[in-house]
Amino acid sequence: MTTSQTIPSIHKAVAVLEFISESPNAVSVKELMYSLEIPPASCYRIVRTLISHDFLREDPAGGLRIGFGAARLSRAYSEIESALQKLRAPLKQLAASLQLAAKISLREGEYALTLMRAEPPSPNAITSPVGQRIHLARGGSTAAALLSVLPDSEIKKILSTAPEDVWSRQSPDDVLKNARSFRKKGVSVNFGVLHPSIHAMSMLVHLTPTDPVAISVVGWPEDFQTQKREAITRNLQKSVEQMNQLSKFNSASGT
Repeated sequence: MTTSQTIPSIHKAVAVLEFISESPNAVSVKELMYSLEIPPASCYRIVRTLISHDFLREDPAGGLRIGFGAARLSRAYSEIESALQKLRAPLKQLAASLQLAAKISLREGEYALTLMRAEPPSPNAITSPVGQRIHLARGGSTAAALLSVLPDSEIKKILSTAPEDVWSRQSPDDVLKNARSFRKKGVSVNFGVLHPSIHAMSMLVHLTPTDPVAISVVGWPEDFQTQKREAITRNLQKSVEQMNQLSKFNSASGT
C-alpha cells in the first residue's frame, strides 16, 4: 500500500503505542517526542487522545503506560488463539500422514500470515516460518482460499497493491480466477506456478465466525505426482472436516 493511501497521524499513534508497550518503564511525552521525532504539539494531542480512549494511562508523575482499553482490542485475537490451539494436533497428524509440511494461514489485509506450522519427519521439507507475511498476490493456493470469501471488487483492490514483480509468472486475472474456482470446488492448488519447485494444496477452515483460515500442505513436485493427488485431497478434506468440528464454527457454505 502506498503512503498516499494512509494517514500519517495514525502511523504516529501506532508508533507511540508500540514504543510504550516495548518499554519496561513508564515513558514521558518528551521521550516520545525525541525518540519518535514527533513534533511536540502533535505528540501531545496523540497522547491525550489515546488517554481519553484508555489506550494509555498516566501515572501521577506524568509517565505513560499501556492502558486497559488496549486489552479490549486483544480479546478478538485471544479468541483466535484459543481456537487455533485446538487445531494443532490435527495439523501435526496431517503433516505426518502425508509426509508434507502443513500450515494454517490467516488473511491480514493484503497479506497471508502464517499462524501455525507442522513439519513432517522428512529433513528436506519446505518451510515457511510462523509469523511470515506474504502478499496475497503471491500466496498461491493459500491466497485463493483466503480470497475466495471476498467479493471480486475487494479482491481486485487487494491485487492492485501488489508489487510489480508478482506478475512475472501470472496475471491479476489468474489470481481472481483461482479464487472463483475455489468457491466452486472448495480446494485450490498451485503446482509450480509461482515457483517451479513448490507445490501446494489448500482448503478453508472457519476458525471463528469472522476468521476463515487456509489449511495448506506444501511439498516438492514429486510429492504431488498425479497418482498421489487423490490421496492428498482426501486426507486434507478429512483433516479440514475434523478441524471445522473442533473449531465449532463450521459454516454451511464452507468446504
